Amino acid sequence: MKKTLITLALASMATTATAANVYSQNGSELNIGGRAEFRGDFNGKENGDKVDGTMQNKSRFRLNVGGSTEINDNLTGYGFFEGEQTVNSSSDNEQETNFKQRYMYAGLKGNWGALSFGRQNTAGVQISDMSDIATFTGAQKSFIASGDEQINNTIAYGVQVGGANVQASYILGEDDNSDGYGVSVLYSFPMGVGIALGYSANEVNDGDDQDQIIAGVNYTRGGLNTALTYTNGSYNDEDDFNGTEFAVKYKFQNDFMLIGAYQNQEIGGDTTADFFEVTAGYDFSDNIYGYLAYMNNRLDAGDGYQDILKVDAEDTVRLGLRYTF
Repeated sequence: MKKTLITLALASMATTATAANVYSQNGSELNIGGRAEFRGDFNGKENGDKVDGTMQNKSRFRLNVGGSTEINDNLTGYGFFEGEQTVNSSSDNEQETNFKQRYMYAGLKGNWGALSFGRQNTAGVQISDMSDIATFTGAQKSFIASGDEQINNTIAYGVQVGGANVQASYILGEDDNSDGYGVSVLYSFPMGVGIALGYSANEVNDGDDQDQIIAGVNYTRGGLNTALTYTNGSYNDEDDFNGTEFAVKYKFQNDFMLIGAYQNQEIGGDTTADFFEVTAGYDFSDNIYGYLAYMNNRLDAGDGYQDILKVDAEDTVRLGLRYTF
């Protein structure tokens, strides 16, 4: 059985490169993967609030299960689930008991592409992921539901046409005026350059319409990976939004890497994100990754949308160690 069937099904599939194949027989296989990650924030929290004590614990554990079955020579069925548990970082030291569902979907894959149903990424996420290569990046997808990740009631279709990865999605909303749709194309050239363009739109239950255009370009060569994404659209009938994210990563031959990033976002003329990031990381092995990140948060008192910042945002220092299985 072709092991690329699941990964080609959708770029949104959150499998890991080191996922263990626990069963493979008669055209069916089952893979289990995940991560255990310590993340400690010092001085400031990611949202700009001050850490009152020594450290805020942002650790998390993820577990995913994915499987596929060959129905015939031209059709394969597959399914995927991923959940996450975080740490209760409060001083009472109580344990966190909630296991958050991230992905849960099933689909069919053939020569015509892949069609899946459930909680999954929308079409535009493959573009926002282009610049989501640093520690604090990745918010380009968070403006509206039809352009976001891990969305309930989503139908997603993906197909590879030559060098182009074409994706489309539709949200079947449970509430009135909550349907949405999106489409995106990412074309990869042989010389390591990728360009992408996407559009998404949805209704919201207060009667406003939302839409988003997102574009990206990246370049990968050897240990270098750099990307720029830009998005703008309508948040509601009164406020527009725009976001810019640039990131560059270089991995040296000794498995040490340096990452730099810049992100700026505005909603309705209010700045909601404005930071520089520098991260130093090291791959101890294929499974163990350690890093130290610094985020220079440039938000000032009065910035933000609706929830206006009362004081200038604090910078964040994050120490992390991630084990992937």
